[in-house]
Amino acid sequence: MKSLLFVAFLCAVVSAMSLPGPGSVPVNAVPHSTIEQLALRKAAAEWPGAVLGPVLPYVDETGATVGYMFHFRTDGRPFPAYEDAADEVLALSKTLTANTDISKWRSPYAFLLVSARYDRAPIVCYGYGSSEYYAIGRAALSRAKQALGQDAHLSRIYFVNRRTFLEFASNAGKVAVYASHFEQAWYSREEFAQAMAEARGDLVAIDRAATAELHRREWQEALKHDFTDLTEFYVPSVERAPFYDWSYGCTPTSGAIVLGYIDRTQNYGRLIDYLWQRYDMVEGENDWQIPYAQRECALAMYTDTTTGGTYSTYIANGLRNAANGNGNNYSFTVLDQTGSSGNDWAWSTITSEIGAGRAFIWSAYWESHSLGCFGYRTPEKDVFVHNTWWAPGTWWHYSGDDWSQVCSPRPAGGDARRAEFTSPMGDTFYNSTGRGEILQVGDTASVTWNNFSNPGTKIDLEISTNGGRGWSALAGNLPDNGLYRWYLNPSLTACDSVRLRLKQYQSSTLTSGDGTFGCFHITREPLAPKFIAPPNGQQIFNGPVILTVDSLYSGDSLDFRLIYGSDTLLRQKTTGWTVLVPNQLLTYGRAYKWTCRAHNQFGWGKLGTPWSFWVRFQTGVEEQPPAAQARALDFEPIVARKSGVVFQTGLVGSSALITVYDAAGNRVAELAASDNQRLIWNCTDARGRAVSAGMYFVQLSGARAETRKLVLVD
Repeated sequence: MKSLLFVAFLCAVVSAMSLPGPGSVPVNAVPHSTIEQLALRKAAAEWPGAVLGPVLPYVDETGATVGYMFHFRTDGRPFPAYEDAADEVLALSKTLTANTDISKWRSPYAFLLVSARYDRAPIVCYGYGSSEYYAIGRAALSRAKQALGQDAHLSRIYFVNRRTFLEFASNAGKVAVYASHFEQAWYSREEFAQAMAEARGDLVAIDRAATAELHRREWQEALKHDFTDLTEFYVPSVERAPFYDWSYGCTPTSGAIVLGYIDRTQNYGRLIDYLWQRYDMVEGENDWQIPYAQRECALAMYTDTTTGGTYSTYIANGLRNAANGNGNNYSFTVLDQTGSSGNDWAWSTITSEIGAGRAFIWSAYWESHSLGCFGYRTPEKDVFVHNTWWAPGTWWHYSGDDWSQVCSPRPAGGDARRAEFTSPMGDTFYNSTGRGEILQVGDTASVTWNNFSNPGTKIDLEISTNGGRGWSALAGNLPDNGLYRWYLNPSLTACDSVRLRLKQYQSSTLTSGDGTFGCFHITREPLAPKFIAPPNGQQIFNGPVILTVDSLYSGDSLDFRLIYGSDTLLRQKTTGWTVLVPNQLLTYGRAYKWTCRAHNQFGWGKLGTPWSFWVRFQTGVEEQPPAAQARALDFEPIVARKSGVVFQTGLVGSSALITVYDAAGNRVAELAASDNQRLIWNCTDARGRAVSAGMYFVQLSGARAETRKLVLVD
C-alpha cells in the first residue's frame, strides 16, 4: 500500500486532472517495487536521462489492478503540470506531416505500460508520445461534465479485454465510462461490467495455462535482461510509411496505412488515389486528410462505422478486395495467420514477413486493436507499429492473454508506371486544415508531379472545391512531363477547401492516381507582398527608415502601416513599393512593427505577418518623459474635435512654440506660447480646414522641450 500512496502523491504534484483511484490487489500480483524497478530499467535503456512523471494504475472491471502506466519526460526537464503537458502533447501532434518518418519521430514525452500480474506479459507497450490520460483526458472530462455535472472527476482507468476506458464519477455517485475514441459509453459500473463479459464471450478460447506459463518465464527473463542489448529490423523505406488519422475504425485505418506504404514504395500507384475530408461520427470531429482507400477498406471489411469495430474473419478478405477492387485491377493475395500460445503468436510469420519487406495489419486481440506493422525487435519480441491513435510509432509486445492475427498483403499485378503528386500539396500536417498554400486568381501556378522517369501517355487533372467530396475536370490529355502551368481564371471563386488529383494513363489504361494531401486556398484578393526592408528584427542605427516590399507585388496599390504597441502611427496608401517613415514618428530605443497589404480589382487582401525593427539613432521627435520639475505643457491626451484642445503652459520662456504633427509626421498647426499661458487650438490646420480624428504629436520647443501624444476623437 505504501507504493500505491507514493504513486498517488507523485501524480498529485504534477497533475491538475483528478487521479484515478488505486485498484485492489489482483491475482498473480507482482509487487509494486518489482514493477517500478522494471519500468525504470527499461526507460533508462530507451530514453537515457528521462524524468519520471505520473504513474497511473489501470484496473479491470472488478477494480483489481492489472497494470501501471508510467509517463516520462525524455529531454531531462521536470515533468510539467497536467494542463501544460496536455497542451504540449496536442501541439506535438500538429507537427506530424505527410512525410514524417515515424520510425525516427521523437517527442519530449514517452509512456510505458507494465503489467501488474505474473500471468501477463511484463511490458505491454511503450514508445514516444502519451497515454489516453493526456491525449483525450480533457475531452473525456468535458463529456463527463455534460452527463454528470460540473463535479465530475476521473475515478478509474480500465484496461479490460486489453482496451482502455476512462471512468468519471460525480459526488452524487453517478458514473460515466467512455471508450478511448468515445465510440461507446456506459452509465453504471454494472452495465460496463456486463458489456465486458459479453465481449469476452466473443473471443476465441486460447490455452490460458500455457499463456500464463509463457508470461511467467518472460517476467523472469525481463528482471535480469539488459534492455540495451537489442536488434531492430524494418521493412525497406520504412520512412515512406504514411501516418493516417483514425477514421471509420482501427482496422480500415491500418489497412489504408499498409496500402499507402505499398503505393508509395512499389508499383501500385492506384491504391491511394486521393485524400478527402469527412466528419467522423464516432469521435465527433472532422478528419481532414483521409485516404479514400480507408473508406474502401471499411466497406470491404464490413466495419461497423458507428463503433469502429471489425470482425476478424473479414479483415483478410476485405483487405484483398479493397486492393484489387475499386478500379485498381490488381491481383493481391493476403496471408492470414492467427497467433496464440500454440504457435508463439505467429512470431515466425511476423519476422519472415518483415524480412521479406512486407508490411501488414497486425491485430492484437488482447487490446482489441489493429495496427500497421513495419518492424520488430529481438530478443524482446516487440513489434513496431504505426498506431492509429495519438502515439504515432510505438512498440508492442507480440504476445498477450488472447490471440493475435497477421494479415499480410502479397502485391501482384502492378504497373511499372506510377505518378506522385508533388505540388501544390495543401495542408500536409496531421489531421489539420488551414495551413495549405494560397493561390491567387489571375496568377499562374505550377502543378507538379513525379513520374519516376517512366511517363505515361497522358495526365488528366481534376479539382475539388469541397474537400474531395466532389470532383470536376481541370485539364485533360496533358503530356506526362511532371509540370502543368495552371492559369487561375478570374472567374474562380474564393475557396478554402481546394484539392487537386491526377490520373496517369498509358493509352486508355489507368496506371496511377494521386492527389494533394490536404486542402489549399484560392483567393481573389491579392496576397500580401513580399517584405524586403527593414529586415525582421533589424536594429537600425542610421535613419531614415524606409519600408520596402518587393516591387513585383500582385495588385495595383499598397497599404503600409507602422505600429507601436496597439497604436497605428502611420497608414499610407501608395502605388509605389516604398514608404519613408518621418523621423518625428520614431523614438530612440523603441521597437516598432510594420506590415503591408495589396489591392486589386477584387478589393484589399490580408495584411502580411508584421515585421519588427529597433530604432537605435536619435530621431527628429522623441516622446520624452516629463522632468521632475513642473510640467511645461499640460493638455488632455484624448479630446473631442469639436471641443478644441486647451494647452496650458508652465515656465516655457517668452518665445516658446507649440507644434502639432499628424501621425505621418506632417506639420498641422503652430501656436506661439509664453509662460503660464492658456491657449486653445480649434483642431484646424494652417489653412483653416478641420483636421480628421486620429493620433497626433504635440511638440513644445523653446526654453523647455517635450513631445507627447494627442488623440482626437469624434
